[in-house]
Amino acid sequence: MVAQRTFRRMTFADSTGHTHHTPSAAPAAATAAAHTPAHAPWWLDAHLDLAYLHLGGPTVTEELPDPVTRGVSLPALARGNVRIFLGTIFTEVGTDAASTPWGYRDHDDIEGAHAAGVRQLEMYEWLEHTGRARIVRSAADLDACAAAPAGSPPGIVILMEGADPVRSPDEFAWWHARGVRVVGLTWAKGSRYAGGNAAQGPLTAIGRRAVEAMDALGILHDASHLCDESFAGVCAATSSRIVATHSNVRALAAPVERHLTDAQIAEIAARGGMVGLNLYGKFLTAGRAATLADAVAHVQHVAAIAGRNCVGLGSDFDGGFTPADCATGCGRPEELPALTAGLAQAGFNHAEQAAFAHGNWLRTLRAALHDAERGAVSRMSLGR
Repeated sequence: MVAQRTFRRMTFADSTGHTHHTPSAAPAAATAAAHTPAHAPWWLDAHLDLAYLHLGGPTVTEELPDPVTRGVSLPALARGNVRIFLGTIFTEVGTDAASTPWGYRDHDDIEGAHAAGVRQLEMYEWLEHTGRARIVRSAADLDACAAAPAGSPPGIVILMEGADPVRSPDEFAWWHARGVRVVGLTWAKGSRYAGGNAAQGPLTAIGRRAVEAMDALGILHDASHLCDESFAGVCAATSSRIVATHSNVRALAAPVERHLTDAQIAEIAARGGMVGLNLYGKFLTAGRAATLADAVAHVQHVAAIAGRNCVGLGSDFDGGFTPADCATGCGRPEELPALTAGLAQAGFNHAEQAAFAHGNWLRTLRAALHDAERGAVSRMSLGR
């Protein structure tokens, strides 16, 4: 199952260059301080497929039985001092839901997509109800998680990666009420709402209504898997903030629509958004194993266009590939200090390293959550 799942997600990544397991694990121990230097910054990772990993097994709440094929678990995140992350609701069209708990038949399988999404949402709620994590619903929640000591239950900002689980634009309000705060309208294969990087097409009519619904609720837009045409369509449909949670630089990687053009990076920055560095090796360079220097080069390229305050981490660890497939020496949460060391060698001072590790995402997410809260108050005052 793991090999098949990995192959499926890698294939579509590379082609463009309440039911859940019930684990018996205890919460992750507070061990981060023992594994990282005292001066090392803590991390906010903008992209981890935690629910997908949990449903595929083994459970994310225990130590991994095979750390070669997997790197992400709650204990590993604690050791890596990842205190907040964007946890995805990842669903995949064209898969057998009976054997693939995140799958649904096709874009007409609206109920199947919805069920697959709810299954993952309930997993995050279960983590919160059992004290293993905290769902971030507000700016106050975000700041509380940021201020918590190392080893505390991590904060999870729920990110929907592909909006097919939302049966109609009106249903975004239901998902928002359950905790979803960031949405990418499509994964690679496209959706009813927008074209994806492996299935290009425009922002659809229902997609434009989805953008309006998201804006009304203050849901943050994630552009990472939008094809160029749909990226332009979203930008035309809204003036709201846009981020790319786990995207790299097209000029440095393969010239495919999974990566961002310089113009797209500039557009994201102009809207108050930012870019999360994806550590998958094939998204960093082609034809050889990627190094930390390659990862740092992507950070520097984004920074040259948008500033060092507009780039952070969106590792996508275990997102259809193994730790060995990442930049050499940075394939799991415990190895993230190597990335800040690489930034230091490139001239990033300690404050800039901390900004990359968590500060930039913290500022961007806080602003988005504050905007949403102000919008909600405004709607209430108008009686809407």
